[in-house]
Amino acid sequence: MTFDDGDVKIYQITNIAAPGAKPKEALGEYDTHCFGFETVGVDRYYKALQADQRISDVIHIPDWQDIRPDRQIAVMEDDSQHRIRQVQKTYDEDGLKITRISLERIGDIYAFVS
Repeated sequence: MTFDDGDVKIYQITNIAAPGAKPKEALGEYDTHCFGFETVGVDRYYKALQADQRISDVIHIPDWQDIRPDRQIAVMEDDSQHRIRQVQKTYDEDGLKITRISLERIGDIYAFVS
């Protein structure tokens, strides 16, 4: 299994509003990983649709990383933002640890922390 399709940046969704002000969310950089694309299978795609999700990509990164779908966003090299829908810590065919991540394209809805 290769990890040569590019780099993905994982961002943490953070509140950048002043204390007591209405919350304002932005993306603060968390980590960067090299990744490889996987095929979004028909079964995975249609099961996601049943759950009102549209899986656009599935990627894998080396080792078992601390990535969570609750408050993190993946940003690809083209700056497209993707909601992390599922994280699977598993092994590839050679027995190496990988983290498989299912992504849903959300558009550019978050600003970046400057």
